[in-house]
Amino acid sequence: MNELHLIQEIDRYLNGEMSAAERAAFESLRSTNPEIDQQVVSHQVLLQQFSAHGNRKMLMHKMDKIHAGLDVTAMKEDIQPQEAVKTPTIFSIRRKTLLNLTAAACIALFTSLTTIYFMQDASHKSTVAQFEGVKRELTNIQNSQKQLITNINDRNKKGPVNPGQFGGTCFAITRNGYMITNYHVVAGADSIYIQNTKGESFKAVSIFEDVTSDLAIIRVVDSSFKNHPLPYTLKPEKVNVGEDVFTMGFPRDEIVYGKGYISAQTGFNGDTSSYQVNIPVYPGNSGAPLMDNKGNIIGIVTGKQTASDGIAFAVKSINLKRVFDELPKDKFSRKDLKQKNTLDGLDRKDQIKKLEDFVYMVKVYNQ
Repeated sequence: MNELHLIQEIDRYLNGEMSAAERAAFESLRSTNPEIDQQVVSHQVLLQQFSAHGNRKMLMHKMDKIHAGLDVTAMKEDIQPQEAVKTPTIFSIRRKTLLNLTAAACIALFTSLTTIYFMQDASHKSTVAQFEGVKRELTNIQNSQKQLITNINDRNKKGPVNPGQFGGTCFAITRNGYMITNYHVVAGADSIYIQNTKGESFKAVSIFEDVTSDLAIIRVVDSSFKNHPLPYTLKPEKVNVGEDVFTMGFPRDEIVYGKGYISAQTGFNGDTSSYQVNIPVYPGNSGAPLMDNKGNIIGIVTGKQTASDGIAFAVKSINLKRVFDELPKDKFSRKDLKQKNTLDGLDRKDQIKKLEDFVYMVKVYNQ
């Protein structure tokens, strides 16, 4: 249940709009999920505070107006000794006062409900989770000392002097320079460079972009680029909730390892083409490989949820396979991702050491 749907269900629950079966199911969910129960209590307290405050303020205001408009002289004339008092006059005064009070109460109630509606709507908008792609801005990022030394010693393998406008991560899908990343990382790029963990840069071009699945394939066009056979394979089968996963990406100028688990079979707003993953991701992780414990590719990191820490989303590997199948067979070899997985059986430290040569930083330059 996403955040917006949860808020809507809480509203229905508190307003008595649920059926008996729905209410029983929701109360069962509250009893087993302390976070949801606390959110219901907080929501109820908030609405009560809005209602009480709005009613009190508006009623006082309307009563002041009624008091100011009363005909005090007429009331004094009506309050005479017992023998002079006439029943019709008393009835007239009471009816007038009652009508005024009723009108004031109706206005106060209407105003309070309107205020609560707009306050609640604003509260909903502020708490609704948003999807955020995790590419990073590089304009103000300076090269590390290690990279500067590498560039000085190997000038033929460095990219442009400035760090570029945007950055992300990509990883190899063939040994001859084909890489995959997110579409939103390279969208609108005038030039693309990839950089390995040694600080060496290579020019690349985007050859295939799929906006729907947020995937793009780029190809290294630098003749000096060389790589070894891939140590991992593509696993297009469904991965179970709770399965441990890890990723490697470039939220910094050096490769960063992250560990987590599959928390849902669907991504943002129930997107069936993605997994929800509890794993730390940061700007620069877009395009990073998501891998199971055996070192199989099971997805590609694409974004995170802004309203919650640690909730990320990854495009499922079945979509990667579909993209590969759409590429011309004479230009793209599918043999690399069908080779034996040499990461299986290794401990995590050795898996990471092998993977470092196949995961790259992406640098995008726009004019």
